[in-house]
Amino acid sequence: MDTGVEVSFSAPYYELNKKTSFTSKSKYQTFVNWVSGEFDLYLQDEESNGISVFFPDGNFHIKNEIENGAITATINLESKLLEKGHLIFLKIMSVYALSLKK
Repeated sequence: MDTGVEVSFSAPYYELNKKTSFTSKSKYQTFVNWVSGEFDLYLQDEESNGISVFFPDGNFHIKNEIENGAITATINLESKLLEKGHLIFLKIMSVYALSLKK
């Protein structure tokens, strides 16, 4: 699976997208819980298969798909400011890296 970040522009938002994988449902849940904690000052909407977080000038959504026992999470971020979007995306990815070490 290609795990590179895709960046595109669709007025007025820059869109950053990435797919990640998890070896278990508990690791995915840990990731979502830690992301929620990292962005606890922003409006959040927890869903059955992920989370949505709304920040000034943008938002991001993390959704999962379970296929043949493998869990794939899709991270979609929209930001009016590319630099701010990159910073938030880096925070999400640092939480992802930490959740894999758990």
